[in-house]
Amino acid sequence: MSGPWSKWSVYEYMRHTFMRAGRAPDLPELVENFPEVPLSEIKEGMKEFQLTLSIGGGKRAQ
Repeated sequence: MSGPWSKWSVYEYMRHTFMRAGRAPDLPELVENFPEVPLSEIKEGMKEFQLTLSIGGGKRAQ
């Protein structure tokens, strides 16, 4: 992929939004903010973020 944005850019955006606002951005918001990032990369970033919220046993960290 050429350009400055990647799945890690999406991940960081999600992380900062979650810490600041207490909510994770949804797919439409991410597509709007990262129009040049392929949808597959956006979904990979979302997946990485979801992994950071989970703990052993598939439970979500609170």
